[in-house]
Amino acid sequence: MRTACSALLGGLLLAPVLPARQALPTTVVFTPVVSADLERYGREEGAVVQSAIVAAVSRATASVTVPTGATLTVTVEELAPTRPTRKQEADDPGLDIVHTKYLGGAALVGEVRDPHGQVLTTVTHRYFPPTLRFGSLSRDPWADARLAIDQFAFDLAAACRKLPAS
Repeated sequence: MRTACSALLGGLLLAPVLPARQALPTTVVFTPVVSADLERYGREEGAVVQSAIVAAVSRATASVTVPTGATLTVTVEELAPTRPTRKQEADDPGLDIVHTKYLGGAALVGEVRDPHGQVLTTVTHRYFPPTLRFGSLSRDPWADARLAIDQFAFDLAAACRKLPAS
């Protein structure tokens, strides 16, 4: 058994390394309204949301071939937490962090552009639960925004699949 496992591992170590697919270069921008909201939620929360967007787009488009030189700009047009952020908790010590819940979510617009700046496709997605009851049960402040981001990334990948190969 040990020999078979060693042979298998040795074979994997000798397997050719395939180059990783180039991720779609992604820029995330916040509208002035969202930037102002981030002052209330905590400036560091912008980096959390930006990271979630880039990660979701990278995962969703990993198997998609986009035209050479294409770039993506994602504009966050609306953003709200589902649960209090650290800054909100610090600003209001009387806040019940276990039971306080908001209608969180996000609205995003993504534009894929070719190297000449021409828009190849635009994807718009907005998700906020209809009521608090339908909001995420997670304690993550950005749970519903992450759901919106993942849905957006899925829609973006579908739109990119329809683009002509270059």
